[in-house]
Amino acid sequence: MSDTQQASSCSIYTYVYGDDLTRTSRRFYDTQDTARRDVVTFRRKLLAEKDRSDPLPDMKIVRMETVPLTPKALVSLFNDLDGKLGDFIRLREVVEVITEPQVGAGQGGSIA
Repeated sequence: MSDTQQASSCSIYTYVYGDDLTRTSRRFYDTQDTARRDVVTFRRKLLAEKDRSDPLPDMKIVRMETVPLTPKALVSLFNDLDGKLGDFIRLREVVEVITEPQVGAGQGGSIA
């Protein structure tokens, strides 16, 4: 990358259980809407399991913003593919908490 080109960062989305935003599902999405649809579909599949009676934990959709995409940042990413993406992610924030569908709740609702 030449000195005249400006490296930019980007936002990607994932989901987590609990409060540790570094322990992702290892599923990544380009939009929050795509992440939400996948999470709701996954929750519906879990609820369809025979003998499901325990409530599902809340699932948090997390927006992750990368550092500017430079060769050094990409090397950091490739060296940490099995982990928490360490130096590649600049910011993590919960953007939505998915609580439905849930055990005992109607599952026919639409997703926004």
